[in-house]
Amino acid sequence: MEPSEYIPVKASQLNLYRKIPFYYETSSGGFALYKPIGVTLSEMRIRYRMLPKRLYIKRKNKVEAIQEVQSEFNREIRKCIKEKDLVKVRGMVQNLVQVTLDEPVTGSLEGVSPTVNILVGEVTKNRDIVKVLFDLTSRDYTTTRHSVNVMALALGYAKYTNFDKHKMKVLGLSALLHDVGKVRINPELLKAPRKLTDEEFHEIKKHPGKGFNILGTCKFSNSEIRTTALEHHEKLDGSGYPDQKTDISQFGQIVGIIDCYEALTNDERSYRMAINPLSALEVIRTEIVDAGKFSRAIFKNFAQSLLNIYSPT
Repeated sequence: MEPSEYIPVKASQLNLYRKIPFYYETSSGGFALYKPIGVTLSEMRIRYRMLPKRLYIKRKNKVEAIQEVQSEFNREIRKCIKEKDLVKVRGMVQNLVQVTLDEPVTGSLEGVSPTVNILVGEVTKNRDIVKVLFDLTSRDYTTTRHSVNVMALALGYAKYTNFDKHKMKVLGLSALLHDVGKVRINPELLKAPRKLTDEEFHEIKKHPGKGFNILGTCKFSNSEIRTTALEHHEKLDGSGYPDQKTDISQFGQIVGIIDCYEALTNDERSYRMAINPLSALEVIRTEIVDAGKFSRAIFKNFAQSLLNIYSPT
């Protein structure tokens, strides 16, 4: 086999695989089996680097490998929730989402569904999970952190507005995957420390359509997840993108407002400082809601959901 049929395993994930065989590169440039199916590499062996310099899996096993990693992360998330270690839950969720967005294809994207199920179950019992999941520890933009933040606030909105568990889960998935199309955009544009040119912004504006297409290959039973990815930058007055729609789905509108709020409060650039939550709500109200671009009722519910999350018990 050609070397291109093998791909390296991230060092941080070596101890997560049981079902996937590992291979190492031989001195002659070929590949040989290192770890068979059904066993794991011990943590001590990994810690003391008693391993080949690099281990590989077969490319054909990539999606199955992602699914196994997702399953292990979900197991750890359940464990951390049981132990009430919510900060660790946030890290686990972010890691799982990063693994998923590294290879956003059918079979891997569906793997976040059990994660949202776990979080929905916790949100119904403990509002602190939303507060902890919303990560303000870094101003450096990543699609992963942004997506988890938007999902957390969406679950807080769903809790406040008394969505049933099924609707809460679908909104959570829609929020978590709303920006999946950004994995098909040049990452240098997403992190540019300057204002984008018109041409560059035109490229960024393609991400809702790209996300819609990616999610169209998946086996989610709810079309709202795909629709939200397409609509979250549309505006009620037709000034949004990509299709200048005025008839926007409920989830598209909810995630659109939360996406805007998250960007204002947690996406700091050299040319624009992040602002505090109250200032962000005021900007959205006066410059967007009053202009007829966002639903006033959804905005009010979102503002109240934030108060519900952060007010003393």
